Amino acid sequence: MIIGIDVGGTHADGVLLDGATLVAKHKVAVDQAHLHESIIALLDTLVPDDRRLLERIHLSSTLCTNAIVTGSLDPVGMLIQAGPGINPDYLAACGQTWFFDGAIDHRGHVIRDPDDGLIDEAAAAMAKAGISSVGIVTKFSYRNNRHERYIADHLGSRFAHVSMGHRISGLPNFPRRVYSTWLNAALTPQFLRFKESIEQGLAHRGIDCPCHILKADGGTIPFSRASEFPCESVHSGPSASVMGCLALAGGPGDAILLDIGGTTTDISLFVDGGPLLEPYGINIAGRPTLIRALNTVSAGLGGDSTVAIEDGGFLIGPYRSGPPMCQGGAGPTPTDAMVVLGLLNIGSPDTAQAAMRILSPADPPEQTAKKLLDDFAARIGDAVTAMIDLVFSRPVYTVAALLHRRRITPERVIVIGGPAAALKSFLETRFGLPCIVPPDSEVANAIGAARTRLTVQATLYADSADGRVSIPEISCLMNISNSFGMEQAEAKLHEVICDIAMEMGMTDQPEIDFIERLEMNVVRGFSTSGKIINLKAQIRPGLAAVKGGSL
Repeated sequence: MIIGIDVGGTHADGVLLDGATLVAKHKVAVDQAHLHESIIALLDTLVPDDRRLLERIHLSSTLCTNAIVTGSLDPVGMLIQAGPGINPDYLAACGQTWFFDGAIDHRGHVIRDPDDGLIDEAAAAMAKAGISSVGIVTKFSYRNNRHERYIADHLGSRFAHVSMGHRISGLPNFPRRVYSTWLNAALTPQFLRFKESIEQGLAHRGIDCPCHILKADGGTIPFSRASEFPCESVHSGPSASVMGCLALAGGPGDAILLDIGGTTTDISLFVDGGPLLEPYGINIAGRPTLIRALNTVSAGLGGDSTVAIEDGGFLIGPYRSGPPMCQGGAGPTPTDAMVVLGLLNIGSPDTAQAAMRILSPADPPEQTAKKLLDDFAARIGDAVTAMIDLVFSRPVYTVAALLHRRRITPERVIVIGGPAAALKSFLETRFGLPCIVPPDSEVANAIGAARTRLTVQATLYADSADGRVSIPEISCLMNISNSFGMEQAEAKLHEVICDIAMEMGMTDQPEIDFIERLEMNVVRGFSTSGKIINLKAQIRPGLAAVKGGSL
């Protein structure tokens, strides 16, 4: 059995799956200041009587996203080695930053080691400022991590949390690595407190099964590893909705996915039956990162969005000021319109009608409600069109590989979330496509969290002319022979990913995709002296196999 939990802005949904069978589902209100308490309360309703049957718990949490949105990130001291060639001042946008000397070149050669005195001065200044989290980034650390590890070793135990850029991602792009490392360091203290609270709650209830958290790329990562890389759990909510749609209504062809909540609508796309990926990183808090994620867009359109009249039309969202009027809120919302038309059976119908009269006193409430929901569906349609135009304005990747198509031809719209069934006919009219609201759509995100499998990605950089190979994600820097080629590189990276997966608890032999290969000769004195090899591989994001087939 597996428990899947998705924590949203106002509610947390949970499911208990026995293989492919949904055994139980439940929903609780969320206290964002005490997320762990909401999660533990939900677990109490889902844990089977025989706790030995529980194999895993998968969480999709808003913890990291909330910290970013509310600006409650912990302060970070950044130590950056930019080397020659650029003015690095623009990289100091993440708080207190110290630049130090030394350099490693683009092929991983050490040009000059950093000055210990400058490192000690920075450490003293950070300690004086009360900083406990440190990020260390050198420009070409993905090809040689020596200086990042040297600085971390030199700092010793003076700081509680140290994040090194080469461990965050093995992909090139110095600014993105700086911002990713800063974000990881800023999230670490809060995530560790959250992890400790969850583990204490599980232990108190006699639950000792593994606990995983959803990543932005649609895979999972064990809590033990997530505490080193909490930045990977940003956007886990949207990834849960994509995987939930895949579990409940996946199939061949192109589709539009809508997860309609109380505050926002998350939009994503299936192309040839699979989700799209941002493989080189997403923007977070206005900064580009190397955190790969499923391609999703959040529109400020939800069932509880504020509604007002502006220039004779409806102004819907992008904010939520509280519950709908039918449930004691202060102003009209689309949910009130759904209640007036009998599409939802919640709250007070009389108050919902009063909400429609506020918007249009001269018209019958039913007429106003229909106009509002028509407009609501139209706004969602406009947001989908804008997303498609943006996505296909640049190279597009599926979770498997580069997609060479330039457009999407959707065959259906898959809708999940609380208002999904109520809005079905309005969305079908707007899109002119069949609108599918799968069974148990109100807990689709929790099902997606439960069904998602573990994912791993790693990169290898080899320079046989210099006799060195680097695998940044595991801090590997080893010597190789001049004859080292692509076949040996693939074997080595395959071994590394299998080892990481085994450490993370995977017992089956993983299916590994090599998603990028680059090989070039090194020529010296008119003869080939070796090869440079760049290689990237992954355990592909997707649904884990379950007994009895898929949901």
